[in-house]
Amino acid sequence: MSAPLDILPIPGGPLETNAYLVIDPPSRSGILVDAPPETSDAIVARVRDAGVTVDRIVLTHTHWDHIIDTAALREALGARILAHSDADAHLATPGSVGMALPYSVAPIVPDGHLADGDTVSLGDHAFSVLHLPGHDPSHIALLSVDDRVLLGGDVLFPGGHGRTDLPGADQATMVQSLARLLPLPDDTTVYPGHGQATTIGAERDWMTRMTDPA
Repeated sequence: MSAPLDILPIPGGPLETNAYLVIDPPSRSGILVDAPPETSDAIVARVRDAGVTVDRIVLTHTHWDHIIDTAALREALGARILAHSDADAHLATPGSVGMALPYSVAPIVPDGHLADGDTVSLGDHAFSVLHLPGHDPSHIALLSVDDRVLLGGDVLFPGGHGRTDLPGADQATMVQSLARLLPLPDDTTVYPGHGQATTIGAERDWMTRMTDPA
């Protein structure tokens, strides 16, 4: 059996957006999920202190609060940027439609793409890529069935789901994405893009009611 993963949340920016440093202790390797504002120094320090190599940064989606420190972290860590192919256009001209930002957001060209069904390996662990639009057309999440871990971005939170009143968002599509998560075991830990972790079991009741066509 593989050694447990270390999953370290590193929140930053005005929306307290979570980056996640995911470490496989035996191989001393890691991946980073998302790159929120004002997190690059803390992330680089965590990587250095842990003595690990982070060679990939996975962007769950294109909203500004998840991507602002991407360029700085790519340079500091020497990591490749991976995102869904639907993210390319927005990453090339990033910004915010709904608010003026106190940041400049550098254009991002991913080094590779992740599609639904792809695998992201980390040591002896394997994450399946889930394309879960609804909050953002390019939204992906990483699921490790063996580890009972979902790095879910802005799809699922304690008590609710990601906003669907933003450009490119769609409530019916969000419901379809949530329905894909219902078969997961209750003890699957969900690490969301904002706030505290939850479990599928803790959210199952309202998710079932929302996705029930009756």
